[in-house]
Amino acid sequence: MTELDHASILTVLEAHSVRFVVIGGIAAELRDLSLLPTIDLDITPARDEQNLLALADAFDELEAGLLTADEHGTWFPRFPTDNWAQYSTLHLTTVHGPLDIVFAPDGAPNGFDALVGDATRVTVGEAQPLVISVATWIRLKEASGRAKDLEHLDRYSEDHRQADH
Repeated sequence: MTELDHASILTVLEAHSVRFVVIGGIAAELRDLSLLPTIDLDITPARDEQNLLALADAFDELEAGLLTADEHGTWFPRFPTDNWAQYSTLHLTTVHGPLDIVFAPDGAPNGFDALVGDATRVTVGEAQPLVISVATWIRLKEASGRAKDLEHLDRYSEDHRQADH
């Protein structure tokens, strides 16, 4: 699998005018939270047809494939977008590393619309993506209840306690 170059993926998404918010480990990294490095970029895109078409075009440039045992993933048809936009999450491989499309993360069932409100732009190479706030990151981690997410919250809390002393 190609090593993650999230700045390049973000640049391609912005070049195609995809509306999205960065979530997950890269959001934590961009918010200077000291967590373990992540291997993929997680985004929540807007789900309207115009944005899905822009995302499909970006998939072409990124040479996105569905994550499978095959090193380059499995090709999937970009059009009609209903074929793939119906899923809650897509795990993809790209020429710049793994990309997860998370339409409705735990804690944000309305997806992009629920996350964009307190997201702010952060400079990442040539891109300036919207990135969720620390408070939203915490809310999503709590809502998922997954062991790794709870571990991230424990680490964040521990780091925060140490910084306060």
